[in-house]
Amino acid sequence: MCELELEDQLRLLKDGLTELATEIGDTQINPKSLSLLCLDFEVPVDIRDSWILEFRKLSDIEYKKYSSKEIITIFRNIMQERFDPAKEFSDLIVFSFIRVISKNLVEELYPLSCYLLDDFSFAANLN
Repeated sequence: MCELELEDQLRLLKDGLTELATEIGDTQINPKSLSLLCLDFEVPVDIRDSWILEFRKLSDIEYKKYSSKEIITIFRNIMQERFDPAKEFSDLIVFSFIRVISKNLVEELYPLSCYLLDDFSFAANLN
């Protein structure tokens, strides 16, 4: 029996976790795992952790004063401050990060993510 290379082992682990997430209903509109989302977009752990802190600071935003597009832009700007590739994230990707962080780590953002979810299909660029 041959031993798998570390790269193959990691790929199989990620694929297995992705399959399990899909089985429990993971989608871009309703992501289940921040870590898997970060893996998909190659977001380092320190950046992920900084986003959680920054998102917590934004949790008191008076979101009803803004359109969904404006809110997505505010969050994208925060994300790209420490992670330049985030400037290329579609509205859907930014929404995915907001949604998963709000559901699992920053509960204060959950009402905002629900507001965005209700309005998202009309306002967001889904490309």
